Parts: sequence; structure tokens; C-alpha cells
Amino acid sequence: MNLPALARAVREHPGLRGKRELALVAAALGGDGDDAALLADGDGQLALAAEAIHPAFVAAQPRAAGVAGVVTVLNDLAATGARPLALLDCLVAGSRRAAEDVLEGLRIGAGLYRVPVLGGHATVEEGAAPALSTFAVGRVRAPLSARNARPGDAVALVACLEGEMMVGAGSSFFSHLRGPRRERAADDLALLADAAEAGEAWAARDVSMPGVAGSLLQLCESAGGLGCALDLEALPAPPGLPLERWLLTFPSFGFLLVGDADAVVGRARAAGLAAARVGALDATGRLRLAGGGREELVWDLTVEPLTGLGAG
Repeated sequence: MNLPALARAVREHPGLRGKRELALVAAALGGDGDDAALLADGDGQLALAAEAIHPAFVAAQPRAAGVAGVVTVLNDLAATGARPLALLDCLVAGSRRAAEDVLEGLRIGAGLYRVPVLGGHATVEEGAAPALSTFAVGRVRAPLSARNARPGDAVALVACLEGEMMVGAGSSFFSHLRGPRRERAADDLALLADAAEAGEAWAARDVSMPGVAGSLLQLCESAGGLGCALDLEALPAPPGLPLERWLLTFPSFGFLLVGDADAVVGRARAAGLAAARVGALDATGRLRLAGGGREELVWDLTVEPLTGLGAG
């Protein structure tokens, strides 16, 4: 296991580098860096999330992009302990056919997750650059928030490893919606709210464009600048997929959960998902890759923030 090469690949991954632009948001608006925003609502809370799909992906694979618009925004809700209520979309397309394909993807994705699309906006203009954004709202009983994480807390990865690798917009994606658990998408997503409401997890982040390690770095930063050694030997991965590729992959179902790792892993495995304890948070502010009794530094938040977003 070449830890220096793996650490360098994580640091140089476009999916992680792209997160640096969130510093603009931190400077202008602030924010805690969690996947969705929480809003008090009576005796409970609402979770609000928004996602923009990469324009090159929308142009190249409009139907798949429509499905991705559902997956990404609902994953954001799930990572804050929310159960989804509804979706909205905002679409710009350069042709009627392209718009139909994106909307069909949205319909398919929403159907798999049993979440209604209540409306949105569509602009179809010949030759227009494609764009797709999705918005979702959910209800939260037990919030999952990085501000709840503390040094010493265990981190578990829960993922669906049954599916198909895809390549689009220069990144690798692993879609569990092209695998045998496709019809269980809604039930699998509910596992995060179940774990939160049972008191088994109190912070989480979905694994997205930066991959497992990069998403863990975002979680550490959102938790106030914590650190973690990611145990690569414990990391669940799809059979036959090289570790160096999996570390840089965006899985459609992959979450880092902070809490009682034994309980979280037991719950996920009982549901037929892959899960393992992959590290523990510490006060160093340093994300490391660990394996073979050695560690390699990926990022030191005490020296260089990633986005500047974090619990205040």
C-alpha cells in the first residue's frame, strides 16, 4: 500500500479541489458546512438542501443527470437525519429532447425514493447551456450535525457496494441504482434517520465528489477542525475495484457516521449494506491515511482550511 501516492491522489483530486471554492460562501455568508440546513418548525425541524449537477454531465448524460439530481439532494437530507418530504427542480436545456431526458431521469429517481416532485422551473432555449439544480425538504426528529462530534468519537462508513461504475464529467461514480438494491433505495436511505433517532449516530456526512477521504476531511472541518486517521485496511470497497480508484469515487450510497460504531455497523449489516468502523476523530486537525502500521498526512486544517465552513 503506497500511502504517499494515495495521499497525493486525494489532495490533487478535482472533486476535493473544487470544494475550495466554497471559501467564497464562507466569506460572504458563513455556514456550518453540514450537508443541509436546519430550520425550526413547531416542535421539530425541517431540513433544506439544494444541489447543482455538473453541466458537462447534464449535457453528456441528461437522463442519468436527472437521476443524480434526486440522489444527491436526498443524500444531503439523509446526512442531517431527515426523512424527505418533497423535491423541486430547476432546469435549463438546449433542446426539447434534452429537457425530456432530464425530466425522465428526475421522474425515475423520485419514484425509486418514493418522494414527490412538486414543481420547479424549466427553460428550454435552442442552444442554451444545460443546467440542473434540485431542491428538497425533509423533517428531522434527531439532527445529525458535525457540531455534535467530539474527539474520541468513532467514525463508520456505511455504503452499498452492489452496483455499477460510471464515468462522467471527469469523475468516477458508483451507482447502486444500477444494482440489485435499486428497489430498496428509499428504505436504505431511511437507515440514517433510524440510527439518529435511536441515538446511535449524532453526526454524518454523505460521501460525494471528493471521495471517502475528502468527504471525511469536510466532516472534520465542519466539526470545528478535528482530525482523523482513515483506516484503509478496514475500508469497505466494491470487489475488484482498486483502492486508489475507490478513494476518488463518488458513490450514490455512501455515508460517514459519527457515533456508536458497533450499533451503526450492526444496523447497516443487518439491512444488507456494507459497513465498518474506519477511524476515530481526534483534536489534531490532521486528516491521515492509515495502513500497514503507518500513517500519511493528507491535509492539516490547522495550517490550511479547506473551505472555511465550520461550526461557530
